[in-house]
Amino acid sequence: MKAAQTPKPISDSLRVAAKDKWGWQWDNLESPARPVGITPFFGRVKPWCIPSVEAVRPPVPPAPGSVAFNVAAEELKEIGKGLSNEQRKIANFWADGPSTYTPPGHWNRFACNEIVGYKLSPIRAARVLAYMNMAIMDAGISCWDTKYYYHYARPIQAIEGFKTILGTPNFPAYTSGHSTFSAAAATVLGHFFPAEAAKFDNWAREAGESRIYGGIHFRFDSEMGNTQGKACGGYTIDVAKADGGE
Repeated sequence: MKAAQTPKPISDSLRVAAKDKWGWQWDNLESPARPVGITPFFGRVKPWCIPSVEAVRPPVPPAPGSVAFNVAAEELKEIGKGLSNEQRKIANFWADGPSTYTPPGHWNRFACNEIVGYKLSPIRAARVLAYMNMAIMDAGISCWDTKYYYHYARPIQAIEGFKTILGTPNFPAYTSGHSTFSAAAATVLGHFFPAEAAKFDNWAREAGESRIYGGIHFRFDSEMGNTQGKACGGYTIDVAKADGGE
């Protein structure tokens, strides 16, 4: 983890590699722009349960200007024209930016609520929290690998004149961290609390939707992040099933 935040030459090399391979790159549009995005090498941190980042890396996102891209871009424009109070509420609820307990913190809160509700023993509670957070960590590692591998632009860069209601994060778009973290956590919690699985899945989908409402992500960022997170959660459950504690 100590090497996850890279110096500018390494960060620049990742951007150049993406431009050469895919024909696009993410640019920091903050003012003033920071020279390096957040943790370009976080994808190289050793994971807990996934065999490798490549095992859960999503396919290439839609090229800017393609039909799939244009559909997603038009959706964001339409949402931006008439954002409802409910959509704004969801976007703000899940925003979890700096100085908050962050999206993983939301899921630890949800997990603790279930632990109390189901009256789990301290050992069972620790097991739930351990596996859920292992899955979230793997989701973060795999998501950040994807972000800097594809180096995909955010809507504010890719759509002329587009504005967000939540600012713009200092790292590439694809895939959505909120979606990936949340799907991983929901998958693991659904294993430990099967009667609540549908509720967890709904929350994970809402977390992904919140970033679309906020103008932070295209729908394909969120949908593929959800798939990626579920895969991370699945690998974590496989480890849990083999530990003798089931």
